[in-house]
Amino acid sequence: MGKAGYLGYIHSFRGFAILNVVAVHALALAVIIPRNWESDPTGPLTVISETLFHDSTVYFALISGLLFSSILRARGFANFYRSKTMYVLFPYIVCTLVFSLMRWDETGKGVLAWPTGWADYVDSILPNLVHGEAQFTYWYIPVLLTLFAVTPLLSAMTTAKSYAALPGCGLMLAPLVFSRPEFSDGVSQYGAGTLLYFGGAYTVGIALGNQLEPLLDRISAYRNHLIGVAVLSSALLVELQLAQVNRFGSYSLLETLFYLQKISLAALVLLWLRALAGKQPRWLTYFANEAFSIYFLHVFFILLLADLGWATLQDANLQPWIVYASSVAFFVFALAMSVLVVRLMRLLLGKNSRLLIGS
Repeated sequence: MGKAGYLGYIHSFRGFAILNVVAVHALALAVIIPRNWESDPTGPLTVISETLFHDSTVYFALISGLLFSSILRARGFANFYRSKTMYVLFPYIVCTLVFSLMRWDETGKGVLAWPTGWADYVDSILPNLVHGEAQFTYWYIPVLLTLFAVTPLLSAMTTAKSYAALPGCGLMLAPLVFSRPEFSDGVSQYGAGTLLYFGGAYTVGIALGNQLEPLLDRISAYRNHLIGVAVLSSALLVELQLAQVNRFGSYSLLETLFYLQKISLAALVLLWLRALAGKQPRWLTYFANEAFSIYFLHVFFILLLADLGWATLQDANLQPWIVYASSVAFFVFALAMSVLVVRLMRLLLGKNSRLLIGS
């Protein structure tokens, strides 16, 4: 396969990943906003959304690992860390500074709910940076930065031989045992469980990227098995959500199944995209180009649209149809506005826009 096709299907997978991430947040917020921020765990839209899109961030972790071992490692660790500092850490700091100032107050009074004073704003910055809480999606960035910090170790673990390979294998299987915490007030998503969960996916990506084409050739022989895992795990996820069976202490049965589902789906999508070679879907490439910026910006625009239509979303006479309509509107608006901001920033600042919003 030529370099363009090789890079193309990995890039397209990034587009697939960001569309899944935006979808889960658009659907989730469409459900909980009319319910005064209360979830509807057994509602049909929630079950469909969670089953299809929850933990789609696993795709991003896998992509990051895959890109490191298949492309970036050969350029040296100095270039790797320089790139991640400039195009991940810097935009994260900028966006944290901005969205620590522009807050959502969760009452519909305005997406721009300003801090009570400058001291309040300044005091919020460090916790938001450490825990990734300037937007509720930002928790993943401190996790990713931590994984970047230990990438040399993870890389060595995936290339070790004989018994020395066991720790790497154990880490890839860790998400079957260790779970990320549930979202709740006062509980940080940045912790050991989350690091192990997404570290497992990141390490899978590194291992896959070590011998990407040969391994995908071998994996393709098990395509039907992967389809079976994806279908069975999805069916179990639906059943367990409806039965409201999940947590046993800190362990989540659903998170185990989500990991199996997302890894199997990732393999299937990669095989499909690879088979397309140089004929990658242009719509996936389009969103892949701006994926990181969309990740930083999309929730703000979902909440902004929710604020503008707050009274309509709360109208009991329009339920449940307004939920379905708003989920589509949130998805389209968030993507469109995020891309528009990226294009404007690029027009004004050129390549320097990557330092501010990642694209």
